[in-house]
Amino acid sequence: MSATHSSPERIRVLNQVPEDDEPMSENVDWEDEEEFLLEEQGFYRGSYPRLVALYTLAPFTALTAFALLASLPYVAYHCPEPYPPTYPYPASLPFPLPEILASVALYSLSHLLRSPIYTIAAIIVPFPLPATLLSTALHTALSTVARLFTLTLLLVHHYAVYAYPTWHDLAFRRVWWAALGWAFADAVTGVYQGYAGLALYRDVLVLPGLSTSTPMSETERTPLLTSHRPDPDPDSELDYDLEQLVALKAREELEDVFGLPLVRIPAFIPCLQRVNSLLLSVGLFLLLGCITCFTAPIVLPRVGVQGAAFLGAVVSLGAFFTGLGVWGGVS
Repeated sequence: MSATHSSPERIRVLNQVPEDDEPMSENVDWEDEEEFLLEEQGFYRGSYPRLVALYTLAPFTALTAFALLASLPYVAYHCPEPYPPTYPYPASLPFPLPEILASVALYSLSHLLRSPIYTIAAIIVPFPLPATLLSTALHTALSTVARLFTLTLLLVHHYAVYAYPTWHDLAFRRVWWAALGWAFADAVTGVYQGYAGLALYRDVLVLPGLSTSTPMSETERTPLLTSHRPDPDPDSELDYDLEQLVALKAREELEDVFGLPLVRIPAFIPCLQRVNSLLLSVGLFLLLGCITCFTAPIVLPRVGVQGAAFLGAVVSLGAFFTGLGVWGGVS
């Protein structure tokens, strides 16, 4: 098992390295070539603290977008709240706690079922790409049903004042907060997975100007099988090597999903993904107040993580404004 996957671009650049008796090509980018050679040995150029600091923009963006969306119904849609409220809120769970808790609980359930669904799909279709497509479709359908069940559990239609969707109805705000609860849970999960993914690269990052033979700091240690730890305890060294093998396997799985190393994804992409998730959640919940099914499976390795993020921006914005339009919120 190789530490990294050789991309066509890497092979092309490495093939440009001249032999001893050949003239040096002026078009060779030695910096890129050195980086490719490092990745062939399992290293990545960069600083782990810097990557973590940059990724902090993702949760900050998510919190900012959440605050803006939470205030939007009260700023843009001034609907009077009926008194007494049409929905019998208990004193211990005032609005919007039931909406948030119900959506968070059902999101958590659908997220926990992601791995079993993929296992079942892999048994049905023993090929990686069809199994991924099948599991994505099944999980998308499950998530849609869970969103719809959230609105059913909250009795949104039963306690709606108007017979048709409109932002003048308190049901609009109930659906909105249910969507924000789902989006909040999804954002927390995505941010946690992002930090966990970056942690897999902590031991294989080297600072600019350092080679694999140069001693590195504690946060930029050498990867598995490239050097030996100065630890006289064989059991401790074996445990360390096993941990590195697990991290290596996890990095390869992540790179299979995204199509490139996680540390090579630009910092603004996770921020855009968090905003996409919030807008998509609100849009889908507003749409599910009138329809019963909505699926949109996306396969990252096929379109690339950047392409998927920008495509997600188009889809999520469309769902967001379409959902507002259903409730008469853009007229």
